[in-house]
Amino acid sequence: MRILSIDSSLGTQLAVVDTAEAVDAADTDSATGRRALRVLTQAEQTDTRRHAESLGQMLSESLSAPDVADCPLDAVVAAIGPAPFTGLRAGLVTAEVVGRTRGVPVHGVPSLDAVARAAFDEIARAGGGGGESVLVVTDARRHEVYAARYRARGADDVEPLDSPAVLAPDAAVRLGGVDAVAGSGAVLYPHLAAGRVVLAPVSGDPAAQIRVALTRLADAGPGGVLPAEPLYLRHADVHMPAGRGRTL
Repeated sequence: MRILSIDSSLGTQLAVVDTAEAVDAADTDSATGRRALRVLTQAEQTDTRRHAESLGQMLSESLSAPDVADCPLDAVVAAIGPAPFTGLRAGLVTAEVVGRTRGVPVHGVPSLDAVARAAFDEIARAGGGGGESVLVVTDARRHEVYAARYRARGADDVEPLDSPAVLAPDAAVRLGGVDAVAGSGAVLYPHLAAGRVVLAPVSGDPAAQIRVALTRLADAGPGGVLPAEPLYLRHADVHMPAGRGRTL
């Protein structure tokens, strides 16, 4: 099974993964017990304001790579946020276009869920016992963060302990009661980590979101779909001036 994964939560990341080995019980990460995926190609750019300009070229190069071009895609997985409006919209529109033109389903995974999963992978590799909780905080701009707490759900999924919220960093600190902190927000606002190492210091993870999606689709059964609707926690940063709306 070939899956294209798109994350545009802050920068832009693409990966094309072959999951054929994932059905083999022997094909797991021995350190974490997680589903091992074969990454065929991946691309990343860190500019947080050039999603639309970057996605087309990144997609073209990824889908024309030698290990990818000869086999059709079976699905697309996209990050659905929460994330800044423009980048998130660019990634989701791209995912929908690929899904329609290739005739494959598009599944959505919340961006914070993917970061949480990557953080728990780090904990597992360090010998964690599996009962830890993690606060995920990612950059929401405007001196705010998107935040939610998680615990692991098996080796490939996570369980949110809160609904995601957009908060001032000091308010996110008060969520507390966690064993670790993860995400780009903890790099931007170091006091969120309270002296701890920041796990998965990113705003999304395309490989982790594929593992989360595969686990949830397996739970849903045949024909299951993960909605790819954007998770916006506030309005877009750009608004039309009053009185400039279109007249019908």
